[in-house]
Amino acid sequence: MKLFIRTSKLIFSLALVVAMGSAFIYAQENNEKFHRFTERDNEVRLLPASEYSEGLKEYIFGNMSDKTGYAAEALFYVTKDDLVNKSKKEDKSKVDTSIKTVSKIVRSISDMKGMLYYSNTRSHYEVLYKEAYRIESEKNTARIADDVEGSSNGKIIYAMLDEHTFGKANYKITYQENEKCVTMKMENLTALSYKFIKAVKPGKFKMAVSVYDDGDGYFVYVAMTADFMQMGFLENKMNKSFTARIRAIKDFIIGQF
Repeated sequence: MKLFIRTSKLIFSLALVVAMGSAFIYAQENNEKFHRFTERDNEVRLLPASEYSEGLKEYIFGNMSDKTGYAAEALFYVTKDDLVNKSKKEDKSKVDTSIKTVSKIVRSISDMKGMLYYSNTRSHYEVLYKEAYRIESEKNTARIADDVEGSSNGKIIYAMLDEHTFGKANYKITYQENEKCVTMKMENLTALSYKFIKAVKPGKFKMAVSVYDDGDGYFVYVAMTADFMQMGFLENKMNKSFTARIRAIKDFIIGQF
């Protein structure tokens, strides 16, 4: 299905963010909520309110057009008690559930190697990223160490991800952080290819992540948009792949505590 959404149709007012309280309640009670955009259903519904909300909405949804083949957002909720109980650390007293830990997790690009996603087609988990690491810059692809010290606020990094479906691609990742929220904005610098097809041109895949601390737990918001050729077999494959990746990103974040 073609997705035709003009920027003028999207509601970017702060009033929308305030009105999303019901989505938060739903996420808290049911752990998650998913919203796939369509031509008739194109309002941003799930983004948690923060000082970064307007910028995230504009970044991820502000340039959609009739070429946008995929646009979706999801909101998940996890309590800090659950993070501690499900942590792989043997000494649960050492599990740090602070926003500073979130900041380190989303910058630990090398830890994304071996990250899993659930394949609905094959009905089992598979490796999403065969390789993942930070690179020097957009032009210099030399591998360098993760930057996880201090605050992530205002930092821009570059990464190479070798992905199950789309192969190797380079990305630009931008961060924002305050005492309650960490955000991550990512776009592809090189094309995403599916088999012999360059499916997504540079700059036409975008992902936004917002992790918000409500005191008792975290709202984890993940949104993705992608422009690509909307041919039957390709569109179906791409849509399934992107939807699976939204959940995989959430699983990765909460699984690193």
